[in-house]
Amino acid sequence: MLIILGSFCAEDYKYLTDSQTLIDQRHKATYPLLTLSLQEKGMIEGWLAAYYLTWGTLEEPCPLYGINWEEQETEELITFVQLAMQEVSKRGLQLQAPLQTVRITRGLRVYIGSSELKIRPMAKSILLLFLKHPEGIPLKQITYYREELFRLYRRVSRSSEPHEIELRITRMMDLFNNDLNVNIARVNKALAALVDNAPQYQIQGKAGYAKGIWLDRKWVIWE
Repeated sequence: MLIILGSFCAEDYKYLTDSQTLIDQRHKATYPLLTLSLQEKGMIEGWLAAYYLTWGTLEEPCPLYGINWEEQETEELITFVQLAMQEVSKRGLQLQAPLQTVRITRGLRVYIGSSELKIRPMAKSILLLFLKHPEGIPLKQITYYREELFRLYRRVSRSSEPHEIELRITRMMDLFNNDLNVNIARVNKALAALVDNAPQYQIQGKAGYAKGIWLDRKWVIWE
């Protein structure tokens, strides 16, 4: 996130203008982002990266069609920071929502509170695998969990075709396709639709580090 913020740092805008007023406005605009806590930065890191990619590169300042690009860039920066702070506020409120117990039945049905999480068999198997490992799982080491995922998927899918199960698990282990990330995204999307404080239950983690469900396991019950 700090790398992204660097692209919006007020210092980077100095070459656009000789106006001290605009420079001061940009410093003031970026200050709230620079004062975020590490937790707050982590909450919006993905949002910030995705939003930043939509901005493209800065236009060179020029008097084209009567548009003052310097003022426009300043206004865009202020709007960007305001949206980022709104996102921090929204996600902070989500994290403060009361936690509900995650209950996994003997038949591997998953309930959060009184609501059942209904997702595809492979996505549910991935969710259950991460629930079993509070320490998290580095995705590059997913092959170490092959047998465990195989057993979970066999139970969840209720398939009587070992060969078909093996093929599906092999695809999850293949780091050159995107099947594992697709199923993690399905889990997170389903959770976001089911509960208000979804980040507490979702599979999360920075690139290059272990991903996990960082919910305190006192909230998880296996029947």
